[in-house]
Amino acid sequence: MANFFGYLIIIFALNSACLALQHGYWLQAPIIGGSPADIRNYPYQVLLLINNKANCGGSIISEKFVISAAHCVYDVPPSHLSIRAGSSDRTTGGQLVGVKSVNFPADRFNVDTYDFDIAVLRLETALVLREGVAAIALPPPDVDVELGEVAVATGWGQIDPDETTLPDILQYVELPVITTQACQRYYGQLITARMFCAGYQEGGKDTCLGDSGGPLAANGVLVGVTSWGPGRCAQSGQPGVFTKVAFFREYIDDVVRSYGRRDFK
Repeated sequence: MANFFGYLIIIFALNSACLALQHGYWLQAPIIGGSPADIRNYPYQVLLLINNKANCGGSIISEKFVISAAHCVYDVPPSHLSIRAGSSDRTTGGQLVGVKSVNFPADRFNVDTYDFDIAVLRLETALVLREGVAAIALPPPDVDVELGEVAVATGWGQIDPDETTLPDILQYVELPVITTQACQRYYGQLITARMFCAGYQEGGKDTCLGDSGGPLAANGVLVGVTSWGPGRCAQSGQPGVFTKVAFFREYIDDVVRSYGRRDFK
């Protein structure tokens, strides 16, 4: 009923209340049109768990810090969170580490619109950086994404929009970037300066449930965090929406610096 109501609002007005309902649907969808991935090729990818159950994705930015989406950890105590790093398998292997603290723009993150949808997680213990476990570079502050640039999204989201079973093995999909301005042609005022899109006009490839919070990487740099979408994934004219990491580069540095850590390259 909530999803149906959301669609009615889409018809009559694109507003923040509508978007909140749409997000609820987005979290029921998958990486579509992707292929199995080896964690050694995407060593920055982690699985975010809530009470030991797979929930979202994330990206390693140092041995003690991970970036995910604010909506993945909103109102969740850090003691309920953990991450799995260094395993292609969602269910086993790698390094399982608890989360010490969660930092996100609490006074700016909008649970209705998913604006400012980013979180910095501090881990309880340092990851052992090795094959399959490595940090990804961050973009310089306020550098915009480039239209048409090919980026790679990874995650353990569903691989079939009509089935709820999650794949055990990590998946990846290549998506062309759609800039903030270009994305506004699809979603209008819902797209803020903190967002951009990635996907194909004809659909067929996309990210969704289980992929939220995960990385969108281009040329070895974390350009986006999987955030939201308007309805059933991989549909024509409905690209996925990502948080623009470059917008938050100074915020990320400030959070990490507050714990006495060095700046990132």
